[in-house]
Amino acid sequence: MSVATAHTRTRGVQIDGVAVAAALATFVCAAPAIAVIALAFAPGAEGATFAGDLLRDGALGTLALVLAGGGGAIVFGATAAWFVSLCRFPGRGVFEWLLVIPLAAPSYVLAYSYASFSWAGGWSPIEVRGFWGAAFVYAVGLYPYVYLSARAAFASQSACALEAARSLGVGPLKLFWRVALPLARPGIVAGAALALMEIAADYGAAQHFGLTTLSTAIFRAWYAHQSLHGAIQISAALLLAALVFLMIERRARGRAAYGGGSSRWRPLPRYQLSALPAALATIFCIALIVFGAILPLAWLARLAWLHANIGDVAPALINSLVLAAVGVVLTLALAAAIASAARRSTNIGKASLFAAGMGYAAPGAVIAMGALAMFSLAREWGWIGGLGSALALFALFWTYAARFAAAGVGPIDAGLARLSKGLDASARTLGAGPWRRFAEIDLPIAMPSLAAAALILFVEILKELPATLILRPFNFDTLAVKAYSYASDERLLEAAAPALLIFLAGLAPIVLLARSIDRTRAGAR
Repeated sequence: MSVATAHTRTRGVQIDGVAVAAALATFVCAAPAIAVIALAFAPGAEGATFAGDLLRDGALGTLALVLAGGGGAIVFGATAAWFVSLCRFPGRGVFEWLLVIPLAAPSYVLAYSYASFSWAGGWSPIEVRGFWGAAFVYAVGLYPYVYLSARAAFASQSACALEAARSLGVGPLKLFWRVALPLARPGIVAGAALALMEIAADYGAAQHFGLTTLSTAIFRAWYAHQSLHGAIQISAALLLAALVFLMIERRARGRAAYGGGSSRWRPLPRYQLSALPAALATIFCIALIVFGAILPLAWLARLAWLHANIGDVAPALINSLVLAAVGVVLTLALAAAIASAARRSTNIGKASLFAAGMGYAAPGAVIAMGALAMFSLAREWGWIGGLGSALALFALFWTYAARFAAAGVGPIDAGLARLSKGLDASARTLGAGPWRRFAEIDLPIAMPSLAAAALILFVEILKELPATLILRPFNFDTLAVKAYSYASDERLLEAAAPALLIFLAGLAPIVLLARSIDRTRAGAR
């Protein structure tokens, strides 16, 4: 009895290392966003008038782009997902993974490519510029968010419901509108939310086309008007809007639950399209791939071949790889702690999940402004000196972790879902503590998912522009910053090489992600 009592007491005072790590992750993800909201309402006389004007103009500009560019992305992505999931036409198998290639290029890279392709000296007689140019870039560049989510939703549908509709004489178009589309609505909404938030958060493409959005207003308030407080006020408005939109999307998606009508899953029935519809489907998919990836990629390759300066791009490439590698390690550690704590359904796990979602919903510029505000307060309180290179890099890594932790949690959580709760309970009864269970059970089982999460985080950090632009040390350029600097000076020929390298770096992870979607369907081989 005394041994059991001692063991119980020992377990009672045992520190849950996973919970501590999850609590740290909660602070890392939530602190910059909370700092932005808190400081936005702090007394500040400077810039009240122009901040209000910028806020109004930025909100209207962002709303217009979300409606135009986001609407196009939703239509393109959902239609493409319907074609490749439930129809038969020439090239369908190849289009399944080719349609996601535009996701490898950030919007600002597509904007730079189309600007140089259609402006003076380019090959296109139609100029891609202004509001409609930005809307076009967002539509052809961000539709893969909707496509991937909608395709996964179509792939997970019960074959019985579709076969029952077909047996009643329902045609392909009516089947899409009356059966498949309502069943796939949660997935389409989730993908649409990602695309719309990307548009609201984007800075590079909107700035290049001379538009006023909430993201560009943050930089204008800070750099043009020299008002950090005004920039924080606009950042808070953008953050609150993103959080409200995220909660609405999750609430709408969470209420939708659809069950299959069969206990056994079979391959989805696909319609064999007749000659004309099949040709139109093929042309539609080819057009999305050409305008979203092949055309801008080929043009950037041509410009880079003619005008690339390896000595100028090499330092930026090295800086980008180092930032991405270190950022992946730190962010992956936080994401693993959050996923493990959330799987145990603890209060800390739920809080860390919410904090990670809040960081991912906030644009990079907003999180960077929050981190900068926190370091400014620390300097005022005498805790640190100036924001030197070391502290600037620390703030940048903090921003990456807060911004992208949720992107790593998803794949890791999916990998941990294979872990039986009985296995965890057995290890606990044998005296294994939370940290040991995490290290010896959770991590080995989730290792393939960790690799997938690492690829996703690497691409996300490599593409990040506004946060890097705000927090990078002096004379420390990355590929994204280099491309932005050249494009801002209208030196689009020099911007081609770093933009092309960003595009190419994201291709392999994106293709691997696309080819793995079919394996997520129950019964798939």
